[in-house]
Amino acid sequence: MWSAIKWFFRTLGRVLNAIRMLIINLLFLLMLVFVILIFTGKEEAVPLPEHAALTLALTGPILEQDDIPNTRRLMQKWLSGDTTPPPTSLSRIKEALELARTDPRIGAVVLRLQNMTESSLTKLDEVGAAIEHFKTSGKPVYAIADYYTQGQYYLAVHADEVLLNPAGAVTIQGMGVYRLHYKSAFERFNITPHVFRVGTYKSFVEPYLRDDMSKESREDTLRWLNQLWQHYQDQVARLRNIPHDHIAPGKEQLLARFHAVNGDPARYAESLELVDRLASRNEMLQTVAETVGWDSELNHYSSVEIDAYLDRAKKTQNSTPAVGIITASGAIMSGEPASNTISDEHLSKLINEARLDADIRALVLRIDSPGGSAFSAEQIRTALLRFKESGKPLVVSMGSTAASGGYWIAADADRIYAAPTTLTGSIGVFGLFLTFEEAFEKLGLNTDGVGTTDFVGGGLTTGLPEHTKELIQLGVEHTYNQFVGLVAEGRSLSPEQVEAAAQGHVWTGRDAQRLGLVDELGYLDDALQGAATLAELPSYRVKPVRLAPSAKDLLLEELFLDSPLSLSDALAAWLPAPLQAAGNRLEQELNMISQLDDIKGQYVLCVECQGL
Repeated sequence: MWSAIKWFFRTLGRVLNAIRMLIINLLFLLMLVFVILIFTGKEEAVPLPEHAALTLALTGPILEQDDIPNTRRLMQKWLSGDTTPPPTSLSRIKEALELARTDPRIGAVVLRLQNMTESSLTKLDEVGAAIEHFKTSGKPVYAIADYYTQGQYYLAVHADEVLLNPAGAVTIQGMGVYRLHYKSAFERFNITPHVFRVGTYKSFVEPYLRDDMSKESREDTLRWLNQLWQHYQDQVARLRNIPHDHIAPGKEQLLARFHAVNGDPARYAESLELVDRLASRNEMLQTVAETVGWDSELNHYSSVEIDAYLDRAKKTQNSTPAVGIITASGAIMSGEPASNTISDEHLSKLINEARLDADIRALVLRIDSPGGSAFSAEQIRTALLRFKESGKPLVVSMGSTAASGGYWIAADADRIYAAPTTLTGSIGVFGLFLTFEEAFEKLGLNTDGVGTTDFVGGGLTTGLPEHTKELIQLGVEHTYNQFVGLVAEGRSLSPEQVEAAAQGHVWTGRDAQRLGLVDELGYLDDALQGAATLAELPSYRVKPVRLAPSAKDLLLEELFLDSPLSLSDALAAWLPAPLQAAGNRLEQELNMISQLDDIKGQYVLCVECQGL
């Protein structure tokens, strides 16, 4: 009898296990089919129209590099019916504009920026320069929109004709930096912040110690903000040929002008020549169609967008010597690469790949980073020093931000290029630890124990003893001195000269050049040409440096190693549209804290630089 019972349960277990394996295999098969459909299920290529406008329908922020496809996000978009295209990278926009400039099939460029979120002035200036170069072909550029935000308008002013919906507006507010401050909240919840820093202007830690900005931080931030805002006004005034007070009037002047147009924001924009004329949506489409023709099937002007154009436009490959390019975008961290972060391990592998690649005669490292872990920044710098031992020139092109740890990895380059609006410097170091001993005491929880040395037992529930705090501060000071020393050596400056530019000061590219922190004011194309000149290359091609993952690695990463839904995914799915901006702000604050992963708790990070 017992044998029969055991046989029954053993058989039942095998059946259940077989069913479980069947379900798992079916799910795996379905996921595999989905991945194949996503990555290979492309529509049959349709030839480009004989005459069309290249439409820059930009969505989200302009990216420094192409976003890595993510199965979870793609599936979520598919299930929700979201057909919004992903953000476009700076390089693809510039490539499309350059091809279109000499392509007889492209008769115009149309800027449709309605879904473009705020991007840095540096990236917008690079796109603007590409638009201006396109205009040398004699082909027109149109900007059409229901409304323009500040960033959208900054790009739109490069158009030959800026059209605005009669029910729309141009919103120009100015620039600012605002952060949450936690001092009172920490006191309310009995959280103890332990802060260690070097640099009078290293303001990242201030929100944990104060409820407002310090005088030093306020002055330093306002200095570079005013420079960026002046740059914005100068560019718009020059391109639109209007006075500055049309862009940034005083409040009394603004109110008087709005009264004159009975509070109509569209008429206000037209009266101040911010736009060329007001036009309905259909009138805008008809305006472009006068140049490129009308597509009766789509009831739209004849158009092709960036991705479709680049996929179908013929591009030739050649064996010309190459200048390699590596893009380092995001916060500097250890471990595996993740979205909007720079992995020290991954970037070091790319640098080594460039060192060993015989086709690459020089390397441009494009940096768009506020910094991060001091340890990780040093690992990247070590890899760059090894690259320089190969004899190949190393040039840095600074994007929107190359501050703190971003400058740490730039300092040893043979030549550094920065845009006038690049934020760099922020040479300072801090350490941050949060402990909860008082909060635990309030809950009636007490930690006690014994240890063999004076350095055992300090932590989240016990706080940090004074000798441990002193030890950490000494470590932070050592890292700061190391930072100053490597900048002095890399830039051939005296420690006194570096110290004058250090202390956590944030500088624009123009100020950084004056201080000797960068060599030239210029953009990525200037850096590429500079690298070719250093390598004595009369002609060159640009070769992005990438690691080639195996099909197995890609499949496993996409199917099994993807992270769970992020807060931004949840916010996008559940929060009402008016609240998403506040939710995104909270997520950014939480991400700042989550990125603090340095093994020694030491950071070279400029948080106030991000997003500008």
